[in-house]
Amino acid sequence: MTRALALTLVLALAPAAAFAQSPGRGAVRSACAADFRKHCPGIKPGGGRLAACLKEKHAAFSQACLTTLEQMRAQRSDG
Repeated sequence: MTRALALTLVLALAPAAAFAQSPGRGAVRSACAADFRKHCPGIKPGGGRLAACLKEKHAAFSQACLTTLEQMRAQRSDG
């Protein structure tokens, strides 16, 4: 493998590897589903309704959920 080809592969795979390490929707769903069911029952996704509930009841949500949401937000702002 030539050095140029190796560098191209590293550059091509780096963003995918970084994304795989950051939480995505599946991680948020896993970390937060029980919190949303408990603290926001009956609220349907869309239109910012879940975000409004989270903002209103932030203190009641688990630390695992809040940490995962913060990591996802930080990943989005870095990208």
